[in-house]
Amino acid sequence: MNNYIEYNDKIAFHPGYYIKEIVDESGLTQEDFAKRLDTTPKNLSLLIRGEQSLSIDIAMKLSRMIGTTVSYLSLIHISEPTRH
Repeated sequence: MNNYIEYNDKIAFHPGYYIKEIVDESGLTQEDFAKRLDTTPKNLSLLIRGEQSLSIDIAMKLSRMIGTTVSYLSLIHISEPTRH
């Protein structure tokens, strides 16, 4: 799956694209980063690969971890989890 979509000569990147940069810059392994986000390495990997949406829960934890706001992260794309 691509981490971006093109529409009307514009490109939008999946939040995982940016999260991968954050993980890489942190100096942590994906496993350690996932632990700090209180998620599994598999969930973080799916998010980075663009196969999972950025949930409000993860966005809140990520914003606290990197010292920003959820509002700032909402510029990336946050989706509510699907309810069944």
